[in-house]
Amino acid sequence: METIKVLIVDDEYLERTLIKLSVDWVTNDFEIIGEANSGEAALRLMEKNPPDILITDICMPFMDGLQLCKKVREKYEHIKIIIITGHREFEYAKTAIKLGVTDFLLKPINSEEVLKIALKLKGEIKDQRKYFNEYNAMKKQLSGGLDFIKINNNKKISEPVEKIIAYIEENFTNSELSLSIISNSLFMNYSYLSRVFKQEMEESITEYITKLRINKSILYINNTNLKAYEIAGKVGINDAHYFSICFKKHTGKSINEYKNTNQKVK
Repeated sequence: METIKVLIVDDEYLERTLIKLSVDWVTNDFEIIGEANSGEAALRLMEKNPPDILITDICMPFMDGLQLCKKVREKYEHIKIIIITGHREFEYAKTAIKLGVTDFLLKPINSEEVLKIALKLKGEIKDQRKYFNEYNAMKKQLSGGLDFIKINNNKKISEPVEKIIAYIEENFTNSELSLSIISNSLFMNYSYLSRVFKQEMEESITEYITKLRINKSILYINNTNLKAYEIAGKVGINDAHYFSICFKKHTGKSINEYKNTNQKVK
C-alpha cells in the first residue's frame, strides 16, 4: 500500500516532536519523510522529496508559514497544507485560505484533531490517486482504438477547483449531482464556483461531470458484461436513452459500435 508522505515544519523542536508523537502515523499509512525548523529548510527538503501533506507552524522567523505556503502553492499544486497557529484572528484564516491552505490546527496541539484532519486528507489523496490510476488504465486500454475522452487534469489548478474535482469524483454516481449541490456541500458561492471552474478547466462543471461519467462507463464496458442501462445507473445517469445519446456525442460511436471496436482491438 502506498503511504501518504508528511513533512513537519516548526522552528521549535518540542512542537515538531509533539506532532510526531501525537499520531500513530505508520499504523494509519502515513510516513514522516522529514522535519524542518524553517521555511527555507522545508523548501530544500521538498526539492528532493515532495510530501503529500505539509504541516507547518504559522509563526517562524525569516520565512513565516504563510510565506512558505505561497511558495509551496506556486510550485507544488498537489500538496495538502495544514497550518498550525495560536492566532484565531479572521485575517490570518482569510489570508491562508487564499494561499490554498487546506486546514488548520490550533495550539495547543490536540492529537485527536491531528488524526481527524490527517485521515480526511488521506481520503482525498487516495481518491485522487485512484482517479489518475483509472485514467491511465483507460488510456492504455483504449490506445489501440477509440481515443480516451480527455478531461483537463494536467494543467495547474487551484485548491478550490481541486476540491470540486475530488467531490465530483466521490459523488458522480448520484444522479442528482449538480452545481447547486456541489456549492452547498463545499460551502462555496454558486457563481464563484461556476466561474473559477470554467476559467481553470475550460469547460463547465456539467460538461466535466458528463465526461467523467462516460469515462467511467467505458471502464464498465471494457471489464464487465453489464447491459447499457445497468452501466448508465452505475455512473449516475438514470435514463438509458439519454446515456446512449451522451455516449455517442462524446465518443463518436454508439455503445454497440464501441463494443464491437473494442472486442476487435482485444
